[in-house]
Amino acid sequence: MNVGLDILLLPIIEVGLMGLLAGLVGAIALVHRRIFFTESLTHATFPGAIVGVVVAAWFSQAVLGRRADFNLLSTLVLVGAALMCMPMIWLMRRLSQVPGVSSQSAAGVVLTFGFALGYFLNKWFSPLPLKVDSFLAGSVLNVGRVDVVAVGVVLVLTVLVLLVAGRFLTFYSFDPLGYRASGLHPAWAEATVMLMITLTIVMLVPAVGTILPIALIAAPAAALAPWTRTMRQLLLTAPVLGAVTSLAGLWGAVRLNLSAGGVIAVASGAVYLVSAVVHWGAMSRVRTRLPFRR
Repeated sequence: MNVGLDILLLPIIEVGLMGLLAGLVGAIALVHRRIFFTESLTHATFPGAIVGVVVAAWFSQAVLGRRADFNLLSTLVLVGAALMCMPMIWLMRRLSQVPGVSSQSAAGVVLTFGFALGYFLNKWFSPLPLKVDSFLAGSVLNVGRVDVVAVGVVLVLTVLVLLVAGRFLTFYSFDPLGYRASGLHPAWAEATVMLMITLTIVMLVPAVGTILPIALIAAPAAALAPWTRTMRQLLLTAPVLGAVTSLAGLWGAVRLNLSAGGVIAVASGAVYLVSAVVHWGAMSRVRTRLPFRR
């Protein structure tokens, strides 16, 4: 596939920014033990994105008197995906409060419900101006300026939040009892983490769809966690690894004429696998060198 640099410029910027954002927020999600929560929320964006496309098509036809353009569709896909996450988070929290239902079980229910609802809405409002494939696996090569600007804005806001409140979020993640004993309220910390995760997932939808963002969010931080000693190191290295992995996946997809979102997700998984194997080997050598004592 021969793709010119002028066509690849926006996708390269988009992939680099989303790799930085996913790696940064992935580190927060990892230490706060919100990876499965993140996985379930990715599927909640599927029906939201479809509702956003339906609203964009209706508004453009009924109010503007023409077919919806790509910028309007892109904007309302992001808005719809973000808004749908709110009731899904509420549902997850309510289910987790039911006696006998764990938080993992509640997340699993929301994951399944969100994905099923997305397919139902896709069939109900068929045909849509956008193919369902663009919701599931994304379309990196079709991202526009709206998508790039949105990812950049969320990345800047995330960095600012971590600069201002990063130590409090770290305190809460590693010592929630001490956090409460200090007179600090956990509600704002939980809300901040959930908001960052939600916005990150939504920003990844145009490029990698609704089922692949978890790979970009979880893999870089999980791969680096065994090799970092402090939270600061993880927050600095995970975004870099996320960006490098995402750009390498985009390069591989262009060279092999494959789905960019899929290849980026596979590259993220491969990075984690390599890290896990190397760490296992290093720990095995350490154990063999330790003296045996009865």
